[in-house]
Amino acid sequence: MSETPHPADVEVSRSLNALVATLNDRGLGEAEREPLQRIVTGALGGEQRILIGPGVAGTTAQLTDREGNVLARIELREGRWVGERVGSPLSGGYVPSAGGAA
Repeated sequence: MSETPHPADVEVSRSLNALVATLNDRGLGEAEREPLQRIVTGALGGEQRILIGPGVAGTTAQLTDREGNVLARIELREGRWVGERVGSPLSGGYVPSAGGAA
């Protein structure tokens, strides 16, 4: 497992994208915890840094960190899976430099 205790923002985005794309490509109308976890783990190169939380209810699921904090959700809406991030970014936001202005 990685030395970083919490998943990075890019890992959350990658996992969320993998879930939504896979579920929509396969045309699945229901989600099950174990297959979802395999998709997320595969998207992260085999590491279980993001978990499918206990909120799997057929047409909804949550992505959590190891401490149970919800990072993102997926939901089946009008026949399509959609995902959304929860909360603020895990790492600091991008602040552009002054670009050499003196």
